Amino acid sequence: MIEYLTQNFNFITYGFEIIALIIGALHFRKYKNSTTKYFVYFLLYIVFVELVGACFFYTDTFFVINFLRSLGINSTVWYNVFWMIGSVLFIIYYFYSLISLTLFKVFTKITALIFLVAMIVHVYIHPNLFLTSHPSFYQLSGALATFISIALYFIQLLNSDAIIDMFRTFGFYASIGLFVWWLIITPVLFFDIYNSTSDWDYANLKRLIFLFANIFMYTCFSIGLFISKPELKND
Repeated sequence: MIEYLTQNFNFITYGFEIIALIIGALHFRKYKNSTTKYFVYFLLYIVFVELVGACFFYTDTFFVINFLRSLGINSTVWYNVFWMIGSVLFIIYYFYSLISLTLFKVFTKITALIFLVAMIVHVYIHPNLFLTSHPSFYQLSGALATFISIALYFIQLLNSDAIIDMFRTFGFYASIGLFVWWLIITPVLFFDIYNSTSDWDYANLKRLIFLFANIFMYTCFSIGLFISKPELKND
């Protein structure tokens, strides 16, 4: 069982991502006038980025892949920039949209600005790093920015009447899924030096940790999209 999970790590993750997107698409009509619709767009973005990354790794017949290879990009690491930078900025924006307190909105803007500047500076100083490795700096910065945004959202939620209906708001499920995901995978980054073919036990353990973290997160998204009521506050 463990061998099956580690060998099919990517495909299982793709499956849960697609399920979350399908549920979001099927329930899109009830969210078309709420902030949650942007999260459905985000899920579409994730599936697209994963599709391009999968095609880059598994095939060279996709026209987008041929174009990237013609530019000299021959690594699958590059698309993590779209995931680690683009997705974190969206997450910050999503919680910014849910937050109504002016001071918290300002803090969220500052968080997004600092994160973006840090990413640009890091890429400028190490222009080829993101094409050859998985810099932990991106992931740790993304975790910190996400935690700050979620914390501000929860503080507002706890101090408002919306807490009564929080189990029927998608923002709650999105925040739980994202918070637990970052909480699980962030400590693993400190041991990434062992993630090599010389230590398959750790490599497989890391895959299992990421797999179950992904399953939990996308399951939270799917449940939230299915049962949430967009007419409620914080949606």
